[in-house]
Amino acid sequence: MVKAITKLLIIAVLIFISIFLVGYISFMGLYYYTSTPQFCSKCHYIEPYVISWAKSPHHNVNCMNCHEPTGSLGKLHSKARGLNYYVSDKTGNYIKPIIDAPFISDARCFGCHIGETKGYPNIKTINSSKEHLQYIEEELKCSSCHINTGHEINIGVNKVFNTN
Repeated sequence: MVKAITKLLIIAVLIFISIFLVGYISFMGLYYYTSTPQFCSKCHYIEPYVISWAKSPHHNVNCMNCHEPTGSLGKLHSKARGLNYYVSDKTGNYIKPIIDAPFISDARCFGCHIGETKGYPNIKTINSSKEHLQYIEEELKCSSCHINTGHEINIGVNKVFNTN
């Protein structure tokens, strides 16, 4: 009797672990896919940004590397917001013109441009830049000066444009 219960418990644990792993792998695959420019450009009003991003020095960096808050809650929030945008775009249930300033965290800029270059050997770092260190101390946002970084066209982050 004890052997049977032990065997059932082991089977139950293995089933739970299998379900968890399949769920986790599926979630992470979906998470990474929905962070790509190919996915983000499915909403037609993002297209100008995706086209200009492809021509920029940041063309090998996914959208969410810059446009997602840090931490697990930040990731969850941005995915929920993105799902809302996607559904609104596909159903046509949104107000025109669309006005939205994208989220760009300085922590995301610092993640690549201060310290470790994360596999990008030609990246410009600000480690030795006294001017940049002064701006950081003054709490000036990176996007205050680098407003078109990553997109290389003069759209501006707060520009209003029709989606028609």
